Amino acid sequence: MTSRRIEKVVILGGGAEGWMTAAHLGRALDGTVDITVLETPGDAPVPGAAGFATLPHFHRCFFELLGIQEEEWMRECGATFRTASRFVNWRTEGEGSAEPRDLPGGGADHFYHSTGLLPDCEGLPLSQHWLQRIREGRTTEPFDYACFREPPLMDARLAPRWLDGRAATRYAWHVDGALLTRYLRTLTLRSPGVRAVRGAFAGADRDGRGFVTALRTAEGSVLEGDLFFDCSGSAASLVGGTLGEPFEDLSDELLCDRAVVARLRHDERAGTVDPYTSVVAVPSGWAWKTPLRPGFTTGHVHHSALTTPEEAVAELGGLWGADAGHTRFDVVGLRVGRIRRAWVGNAVAVGRAAGSLGPLQPTDSHFLVAALHRLVTHFPDQDLDPALTDSYNRETEELFAQSRDFVQAHLAFAPRTDTPFWRAVKERELPEGLRRKAAVYRAGLPVNPAATDEAAYYGASGRPEAELRNIWTDGQYYSILTGLGAEPARPLPVFAHHVRQAAAADEVFTAVKRQQRILLDTLPTAYEYLRHLHGA
Repeated sequence: MTSRRIEKVVILGGGAEGWMTAAHLGRALDGTVDITVLETPGDAPVPGAAGFATLPHFHRCFFELLGIQEEEWMRECGATFRTASRFVNWRTEGEGSAEPRDLPGGGADHFYHSTGLLPDCEGLPLSQHWLQRIREGRTTEPFDYACFREPPLMDARLAPRWLDGRAATRYAWHVDGALLTRYLRTLTLRSPGVRAVRGAFAGADRDGRGFVTALRTAEGSVLEGDLFFDCSGSAASLVGGTLGEPFEDLSDELLCDRAVVARLRHDERAGTVDPYTSVVAVPSGWAWKTPLRPGFTTGHVHHSALTTPEEAVAELGGLWGADAGHTRFDVVGLRVGRIRRAWVGNAVAVGRAAGSLGPLQPTDSHFLVAALHRLVTHFPDQDLDPALTDSYNRETEELFAQSRDFVQAHLAFAPRTDTPFWRAVKERELPEGLRRKAAVYRAGLPVNPAATDEAAYYGASGRPEAELRNIWTDGQYYSILTGLGAEPARPLPVFAHHVRQAAAADEVFTAVKRQQRILLDTLPTAYEYLRHLHGA
């Protein structure tokens, strides 16, 4: 019987997404396919945009499966820790400022979206008990500081690990995309059956069914294959270009189609490194700061119909004290939305080629890692069963819709209306999924009640795929919405019947405070740990 097994895979794009795809497929398929990566001139990252943030599953669901220790790839990729995102000045009006302004009711205009897991108490997320305490006047402490261990550690810029390597809390990473690409390229090319070809993509040959049979380069190379992966970034050159799959543009919905980016150096005299991503609201959009080694990347995200590049440069430079005369600022187009079908025939768009929601949350790295795991479970033979294709596309669409709702919630519920950007945000109609979640939230119900403890998050089977589903849980929504000042209308009415639960919840809140104090007393700073890891 003739084998129908896929023998040859061709990947368009030799950036970080292309080499992650090659490395993962090579390991997951036990080296049984030949893999060719077409490296194109467009693969080089923009200098200021080379850094990206990940979610906590990044190591477990990617590098651990390759048999690579965390310390090794962190050193090779100039990585730093990301234990939270710190949102600054999303509730108060005014000019851009990296330091939080005072809130009208007291306190500072900042909040943390932690990578830590929200505890639960007798079957209900701790968020529900926090709201009950707020309404009863038993606490005024913000949700993030009351329910998570991490915020005080972030204020003190502490590492999430002790110097002996033990993890103190759950965390993610900031990664230098250029170093990651170089590291994975070198690593993957050591595997038998993997090769790289350099050239400009010039089109594809197709058979009578419309399936791709080969990629062609301007230099004359013909790269034949059975299955093709489009890792060409936002260009989506194969699936969106050659195959003509329509693109659903969400840039107007999320008011995000351009960024001005730069890479700056740390002040070495300060002796500190942020163990978090900073997300700062500014008059014409928002800005990020991603700490790397030895500097940080930053960008100003906005909509081209409302802001000029010059205005964005001025706002971004003002945040960090950098001027255009001494700093390189690059203007980058953001393609926000998704290809209608990521898998078309025998070609699959992976990473940003399939879709992107911009850099407000680390959705790009999440989409990529989740896609790699779906590719393995849906990997076809040469018959290309449509049921596999349809299932893959359906799961991709569902994950994108869930993530879009979460990203849009940041903008929709921010109370600012002082500039054209922030007023235009409020004029956008919310997608149906977010409207349902908002109604559930206002009624006091958990938004996504799954995964409130470590066992539930990792899944009973321990399979990493469990970490890639339904990631925007109740604690995630509560972190963002309460941080923006949008509390539910009231606690669940059932709390009136559960007096005993209040005492049990008090014990959980006390335990969180005790753990905060222990970690504050024992953890090194992020700067100390990274010097220990990377060297001076």
